[in-house]
Amino acid sequence: MRRSPALALLCVGVALASAARADVVARTFDGEANWTLQGAAAPARRNPTDDAVALRIAPARARSAGSAFAEKKQLVIGGFVAEFAIAMRSEGETKTCKTRDAGGACARGGDGMAFVIQNADARALGGGGNQLGYGGMTNCVVVEFDTHHDADARDPYNNHVAVLTRGATAPTLASHHAAIGTSVSVPDLSDGERHVVRVVYDPDFIAEDATHKSFRSGAHLLSLRNYHHGLGTMKVYVDDLAEPALTVPINLGAFLDLDAGRAWVGFTAATGERAQHHDVLSFRFRERFGGGVRPVDVTTP
Repeated sequence: MRRSPALALLCVGVALASAARADVVARTFDGEANWTLQGAAAPARRNPTDDAVALRIAPARARSAGSAFAEKKQLVIGGFVAEFAIAMRSEGETKTCKTRDAGGACARGGDGMAFVIQNADARALGGGGNQLGYGGMTNCVVVEFDTHHDADARDPYNNHVAVLTRGATAPTLASHHAAIGTSVSVPDLSDGERHVVRVVYDPDFIAEDATHKSFRSGAHLLSLRNYHHGLGTMKVYVDDLAEPALTVPINLGAFLDLDAGRAWVGFTAATGERAQHHDVLSFRFRERFGGGVRPVDVTTP
């Protein structure tokens, strides 16, 4: 008996909805359990008096790069909420920024870090320096937290967030040629302070989102495969969890080759000649399927 396309789609939906949830919660990183670490990534204490252990993706050492991905793939196709706390600081900058440049901004280390959704390799690690540890990776979507201005990459400013992808097969460029959207409306990310980030992916597009001041949609979107199959939104919140700093149109299921709707989630970071610590202080990932996604309270480590 032939199964109708509608029935087949329904069966897939039921299978995904009924699959065991694989949510990830990490309030501290006492070891490598449940995470696959590459390059320079390792657990570390931010200072000797800290009880909690951070996941240091790249240390304040020149020309280092690292990655860390949760061992179990997460269901991303139906939407998700990722919440994490990060901190970036140069060696010796223990709390607030002590040294500022001529423009008054924090004299920063390099180069930044990224939250990555990818289905290429559990041990994926891209290039160092301005590649932020993800440049060169395939089949991924990246939310970057860039702290170092690179004119060749068309960075808008030395402190910004962006969502980038080149789809399933092309190597991702840590360049704003590959950006769907970028925002400079974020706190100083390299000040050594704890910054709370929320990334919300909703596969259902809400028209009101397109009129929000944070909405960005670059021409690069038109070069991605199957963008015409429908778009959802990805929102990035930094410290202000009521208003997104960046909202972009995106469709993970159309842009990436997923494993039954699943992919690895985690972080990359890198340094160049300038260096700083890139720490993940806590992490929580919640899967959703159908019915959209709404923000939830962040967990304080």
